[in-house]
Amino acid sequence: MSNAGNASVDGPLGFVVGEAYPYKFTFIAKRAVSVGEYVVVDANGRRILGMVEHSSIRSSIMDGVTNYHAAYEGKAIAERNVRDKSYLALVRVLGYTDELIKGKVTLPSIPPEPGSMVFEASRDELKVFSLYGLPWIRIGSLLRNASVDVSVNLDRLASRHLAILSVTGGGKSNLLALIAKRIAELSGTMVIFDYHGEYTDIKMSNVEVMDARINPRYIDEAERLADLLEVREYASVQREVLGKALTDDVRSSTDFWAALKANIDALKDMEEQKGSKKNVQFIKACDRLQGIIDSAVRRLGPLLDTSKRRPLDMLRPNKVNILNMIEFTEKQANIAIAYYLEEILEDRKRAERLRGRREVEVRSSISSSGSGSSMGSTDVKFESPVICAIEEAHVFLPNNKDTDAKYIASKIAREGRKFGVSLIIVSQRPRRLDQDVLSQMGSLAILRLTNPEDQRYINEASEVLSKELLEYLPSLNVGEAILVGQWVNVPSIVKIEEVREKRVGGDISAVEEWRSSKKHSDIAKEKTEDLMRFD
Repeated sequence: MSNAGNASVDGPLGFVVGEAYPYKFTFIAKRAVSVGEYVVVDANGRRILGMVEHSSIRSSIMDGVTNYHAAYEGKAIAERNVRDKSYLALVRVLGYTDELIKGKVTLPSIPPEPGSMVFEASRDELKVFSLYGLPWIRIGSLLRNASVDVSVNLDRLASRHLAILSVTGGGKSNLLALIAKRIAELSGTMVIFDYHGEYTDIKMSNVEVMDARINPRYIDEAERLADLLEVREYASVQREVLGKALTDDVRSSTDFWAALKANIDALKDMEEQKGSKKNVQFIKACDRLQGIIDSAVRRLGPLLDTSKRRPLDMLRPNKVNILNMIEFTEKQANIAIAYYLEEILEDRKRAERLRGRREVEVRSSISSSGSGSSMGSTDVKFESPVICAIEEAHVFLPNNKDTDAKYIASKIAREGRKFGVSLIIVSQRPRRLDQDVLSQMGSLAILRLTNPEDQRYINEASEVLSKELLEYLPSLNVGEAILVGQWVNVPSIVKIEEVREKRVGGDISAVEEWRSSKKHSDIAKEKTEDLMRFD
């Protein structure tokens, strides 16, 4: 790789041409330049680093070609003429190299002059991507230089939120698994809402996999309980009955379902006693609701935990908690996500309030007699920050309707950093995501995206991705990502490290499974025939 230090041997990669700006410039190169390559150029006496965001090749001879025969002849002429082709590259300025190596981004105020020599960034200059030591964690390597590690800042992820966006099969679940692996290695706390059961087979230390539970005692609104029981949305009378029956006495009862059904029976009896003025529709709704409850309890079974404990008690601090929600319907999963997010946020608020009071007490005790703290223990689950990851985020945080999960996720996106709660949203349908939530994501990891609507939507919601990089998204291969935002020192195109501990989530090989199934079937048939001959 060439650089300024060995320019006499290899010479510059190219020269700045046309209009140059402090934030971007174009250069003409001696060879084709790849999108994602890094170059350096001097401006105002200091060296700046830039990333190639757009690359083009032009042939003067082939430009005027209008038919096949002219193209055939022109190709031979163009190949012999070394001056025929021009290689142009558009570069996004990332900052001064001496500042970037310290983790600081300082953009130049003066652009490089036209004619300035442009060099490939050297190994030393690419160290700006390989910041080691906490809070930096390795996430992969540069796509155009596999020997250069790429690090991301976990503190910034944990305070400013992250969106992972990609087509199905693009590698987004592998990236989330890698982040979870790094957090587990640090004994951090993370909760993954796993709607499709993609992470249930992860074999890592400090990772806990559990089935999500919903405790109806702690569902604060009857409408949420109605959704959980799958009462039809427009069954207003049934929902009215449930709202009246769900009392504080029911919530605190020994047998939740028996107490709820007893209240429904009591409401029905009261209505029947009205004689000719009774509301027949209300009475029928009571009967229908009883059947719905019985059916839900049979179907959902262990998913509905009516014990006196809160489902939040299942989660473990300083672990990666994977909540398997594969048995939930979309509405039930929405309720579960909303419940857990709200409980986690409230718990972290209590933890921060307690921390503040303790600090005040310590200062008071030091300034007075030095007596010990009188603070007792309080009911706090998570003493340290929590990162919450929502898979299939476009389902639960949609742009076209309000959901319970979207309400509390929006709240965390706005104010979670003050209390140590952050979001990672994962989606293959960015255009269906709520734009307000997406715009609050301070960092982005964008893998392959082919839909122009998705690209435009991201561009409208976030200003950290340029038009040129958006156009490059369909060209990314599986596991390749553009990382931008606050969690990276500088924007980078990266090959994400593969997580071998995660096995679920890849494409199912139908052919292989058919062959295996046929083989087992044939073996079973042979054994049966052998037994029949023996008899």
